Amino acid sequence: MVWKVILPMDKKSKVLGKWLANWDGPYIIEKVFSRNAYEIREVNKNSYIGSINGKYLKTYTLMLIEINILTT
Repeated sequence: MVWKVILPMDKKSKVLGKWLANWDGPYIIEKVFSRNAYEIREVNKNSYIGSINGKYLKTYTLMLIEINILTT
């Protein structure tokens, strides 16, 4: 599972400013292509986001709270 950067990075909301989220997700990697390209989809839906470069992704790690929610 991965986080996806919210693009475009250079545009900020005038209301939220620097408090705007930079990462969206989690997403599941469906396919890995050459040259650091990945095909991802949303966790709860079967809709594909499409291909994205790996430099716009980062590893998603579950927090203890999320693990407790998933197990109950």
